[in-house]
Amino acid sequence: MAAMFCVNAQNYKPKQQVAQAKSTGKVFKKVNLLKAVTGKSDVVIPEELNDYTILSLDAPSMKSLTKSSSSTPEAMSFLIPGKKAPLQLELVKVDVVSDDFEALEMPSGKSISSKKKMAHYRGIIKGQPNSIAAISFVNNEVSGLICVEGDDSNLVLGKLDNSSKHILYRDDDISHLNEFVCKTTDANYIDRPTQKTSKGEPSANKQKCPEIFFDVANDVVRDKGGAQAASNFVEAMFNQVAILYANDGMKIKLSGIRTWTSTTPFNNLDSYRAYRNRNGFNGDLGHFVTYNYSGGVAWVDALCSSHKYGLSGIHRSYQNVPRYSWNISTIAHELGHNFGSPHTHSCSWNGNNTAIDGCYSTEGGCRRPSIPSGGGTIMSYCHLTSAGTNLNKGFGSQPASLIRNNINRASCVGTCSGGGNGGGDEVSCADVDPWNENASYSAGDKVVYRGRLFERNTNNTDWNDLGACKDGDSTDICAGVDPWRENTSYSAGDKVIYNGRLFQRNSDNSDWINLGDCGTTSNNPCDGYDAWVNNVSYDTGDIVIYKGSLFERVNGDWKKLATCTSSSLALLPGENVEEVSNFRAYPIPAKDVLYIEAYNLTGEPSAILLKDVKGRTLQSVEVKGASEKGGSIKQSINVGKLSSGIYFIKIKGSNEPMVKKIIIE
Repeated sequence: MAAMFCVNAQNYKPKQQVAQAKSTGKVFKKVNLLKAVTGKSDVVIPEELNDYTILSLDAPSMKSLTKSSSSTPEAMSFLIPGKKAPLQLELVKVDVVSDDFEALEMPSGKSISSKKKMAHYRGIIKGQPNSIAAISFVNNEVSGLICVEGDDSNLVLGKLDNSSKHILYRDDDISHLNEFVCKTTDANYIDRPTQKTSKGEPSANKQKCPEIFFDVANDVVRDKGGAQAASNFVEAMFNQVAILYANDGMKIKLSGIRTWTSTTPFNNLDSYRAYRNRNGFNGDLGHFVTYNYSGGVAWVDALCSSHKYGLSGIHRSYQNVPRYSWNISTIAHELGHNFGSPHTHSCSWNGNNTAIDGCYSTEGGCRRPSIPSGGGTIMSYCHLTSAGTNLNKGFGSQPASLIRNNINRASCVGTCSGGGNGGGDEVSCADVDPWNENASYSAGDKVVYRGRLFERNTNNTDWNDLGACKDGDSTDICAGVDPWRENTSYSAGDKVIYNGRLFQRNSDNSDWINLGDCGTTSNNPCDGYDAWVNNVSYDTGDIVIYKGSLFERVNGDWKKLATCTSSSLALLPGENVEEVSNFRAYPIPAKDVLYIEAYNLTGEPSAILLKDVKGRTLQSVEVKGASEKGGSIKQSINVGKLSSGIYFIKIKGSNEPMVKKIIIE
């Protein structure tokens, strides 16, 4: 039995899973499988261990618990006796594998039984919301990792070798054994990570779930007693790796395991990459685990590339004691490289190319900072110092933010089943102003955008999604509404976001209702438009406010669109624009240059106007070569600096309305 407890998560935090289970009325079944053993252990225990408890497992109760998937409760209260006091865990059942998960014995290709008696749980220590616990039950073993709130060390729970007994111990007692050194260097960078500055609007995380595939070396398979046992070992270990990512707002899944019963046809990162690129695998990242490697190595920022691989040298038990926490930390570290994070002692951070900590000589020659108090984070080398690695701290703010962004922006990675946009926390947005495209923001500034709270990150390079606004807090009428999509069928009552405004399909599904600008609580369709001014020449497509109503210029007259301060019919830009056979604008969508052609003009054209969806003229280009009726136009407009979206081209001076919708990519 192995267990690990830690803290802090965003999207899939254990404390959120526990709270959600309670809020939906799930019963936390009391499970007592372990009893403290007094007296001398029947196997050798390392003399370095000072704080540990030997435990006996109630085998009949364990067998009853794991006899089928239906016999394992959706939630449980799990008691673990301790040296000073028992630990009461509140746990929720989780599924760690992907829908297409497959475990095979290699090189035979024989399928490993999927009817294994195994269940995985995650949660917290009761009364400690900032703790985490990952526990797996399989056959006659319980395995996991535990991080206690406010404790720099980690608790490991696992079965002793050569015994039916289990042990719960603090891993800092044997921290001197962990001499792990990551062998990732500049040569392993696919693209050197840079902190790219995003000055644009905040965007909710489109939560994506990378799938991880494992090859398990023959030395591990033999040590664990065969392909099935090795597969179970890796699956349980993955549950503990995954909780570290979940605690920092990321969800990863296990997509496949290959357990090698003979020597693998690869023994280092390069040969592993070559083999898997030839033979393929189901997953986003491939990972090779073996005892026969000192440390770990991985390519950096490797998602969606042919270098999407890592290697972890994991540990056998030490004098019968399982060393799960070091294995988990190593794998989480190397996967972190694949997801784009450098080491914390790399000169890549803080927005000024400096290091986060000084637990090792800096990579890049910048000044070496101090060693952090309370331990280092997953991407650090602080385990080589007296500070140690504190899994309670997870990846740390900057590496976690970088990894999350890289995952959610990776084109090859699928979204999580069941949705999961942005942070899972509901947060208070009270007294926070809406995002303003014309405002200048600094690190730490908060804004509300589309019903979510965002904060400018430490380096002022991007926005961090803090979560959905609590009911009543949101200052955004566009909260939770998807953008309008071309070639999509909409029904009465459907809402869409279009060029920064909220629209709703009217009751007879014949038109769109303009509900106002995103980022506000206003339902006033007149927001953002100017008042009509006498002695001003208006063109087709211009929109103005006049005597409390919104009007659009159409065919030399004014069409009422809405009454101000109330919802009313309004044309969704791009709809109901008449096709004019002698007027072309191409290519559609345009990227850099838009070409315009018009023939047999009925008036004397004077200019080509490029307008936005609010009717505002963005560009006015003088017409060349058509100074009389019946003439033609062939001109181009540079649109490369415009934002993606829908715009309109109007030929000014023609007697008939010549307005055409265009799309800029």
